[in-house]
Parts: sequence; C-alpha cells; structure tokens
Amino acid sequence: MKEVESMSRAEWQVMRIIWTLGEATSKQVIEILERKTEWKAATIKTLMIRLQKKHFLKAEETKRPYIYQPMIQEDDAIHESVNELFDSICCMRKGTAINDLIENSDISQKDISKILETLNKKAQTAPEEVECDCLEADLD
Repeated sequence: MKEVESMSRAEWQVMRIIWTLGEATSKQVIEILERKTEWKAATIKTLMIRLQKKHFLKAEETKRPYIYQPMIQEDDAIHESVNELFDSICCMRKGTAINDLIENSDISQKDISKILETLNKKAQTAPEEVECDCLEADLD
C-alpha cells in the first residue's frame, strides 16, 4: 500500500479530479483547478509530477497529450487516510470524532442509512465503555 499520509492537501485536490474523471490530461486538471483555486499552471504541473514520483499517478506517455491515471483507488486512499488519522486518536475520543465528522459533513440519505445500519450492527457487540489506549498497561 502506498503511503497516503505523504500526499499533501493540494495533491489530494489533483487526485480527486483524476479519480472523478477516471483519467485526465494535465490541461483538463489545470483548467479545473484554475477555476477552483488561484494556482498557476506551473504549480499544478509540479503537483502532478510529485504525485508521479510518489507513485499515486501514472502518465500514459505513448500518446500526446499524456493521459494521467490514478495508481491508487480513491476508496483505498480514503480508507488508509481515515485509518491513519484515527490511529492517532485516543480510543476514548474516536466516537466523539466520528460524531463531529457526521455533524459537520454533507452526507446523503443513502449514506445516513448505511451509517445507521453499521451503528446498529456495531451496537450489538460494542462495550459499555472504551478504555484509554494512550498509556501502556504495564507502567510499573
């Protein structure tokens, strides 16, 4: 698995465009990001080159213009990124973080139904309380 935590916020924006389109030329990415941001074409090209060096993006170089394709699936990148974040949060605070995320996110009715289904299933085996995992159990 590639190390998604090495992807900058700006690089995520480039990847989101390519994931949405499935593949794209640098011109397409530049046109979209110039409308959404104040970035210049050179900055966007630099981001794309960095993503290639990190093996998140590949260029089909047999044709002109180059066609860029993701080397990591969006779902895999999201999964890895979320797990990386949650691995750094105290077990006792993860529920609060998830609640905060839900309260502050635009999510569809379909997603809400899926979340409720998952929570109902999780509730069947969840402990009454989750213990803090910040300190080692055997400190003495």
